[in-house]
This record gives sequence, C-alpha cells and structure tokens, in this order.
Amino acid sequence: MQINLMPDLSLLAVVVIFIAEYFVVTRFFLRPINNVLEARDSEARTAQEIYEQSLGRFNEATNQIERQLHDTRRDASQLREKFRAEAGAQRASLVERTTNEAKKLVTEADDRLKRDVDEARKKLVRDAESLARFAAERILGRSV
Repeated sequence: MQINLMPDLSLLAVVVIFIAEYFVVTRFFLRPINNVLEARDSEARTAQEIYEQSLGRFNEATNQIERQLHDTRRDASQLREKFRAEAGAQRASLVERTTNEAKKLVTEADDRLKRDVDEARKKLVRDAESLARFAAERILGRSV
C-alpha cells in the first residue's frame, strides 16, 4: 500500500480559503474585539490616573485644611490665654481696688467709732460729774 503524498490543486484551494478566512476573522472579529479590549484598558488606565490625581488633590486639600485647623486652634488658644491673662489682671486690679476701698471704709468707720467713743466718754464724765454734784447738793442740802 502506497500513499500518494503529492499535493493537488485542492490543497491550494484550502490554503486560499484558510488565508481568506484568516483575514475575514481577523478583520471582522478579532480586530473589533481587540479594539474594545484596548479601549477598555485605556479607559481603565485613564480612570486610574484620574482617581490617583483626584486622591492626590483630596489628600493635599485635607492636609491643607488640617494645617489651617491646627493654626486656627493655636491662634484661638493664644487668644484665649491673652484674654485669660487680661481678665486675671483686671480681676487683680478690681480686687486691689475693692480691698483698698474696704480698708478706707473700715478706717473711716474706726475713726468715727473712736470719735463717738471719745464723745460718749466725755459726756459720761460730764453727766457723772453733774449727777455727782446734784447728788452731793441733795445730800448736803447746799450747792457745791
């Protein structure tokens, strides 16, 4: 048994049909699918780049806001300390002024009380002398 391995024209027709089918499949099936896949890949890369840029801007804006918040808190703390110091100074001044006024009032009241005590003593002495003279005149029956 002998096999005939000589190509005939049908082989050429199969090769031509294969090449034609290759071009048809490539042009109308594989190329559009590859274009869609490349477009998706391009869109995914673009979306990833946009996401990374947006994330970078977001982080930058967040850091800026945090810095501003930190600066504002620091300024508020300094302002609070300034007002606290001013209030302390004003309070000390008010306490000192009130203390001085109270001391002045106490001194005036003390002086007035001493004067009143001295006057009361003098009056008591005069009244005692007057009563003693009156009692002596009554007892003795004559003026003393």
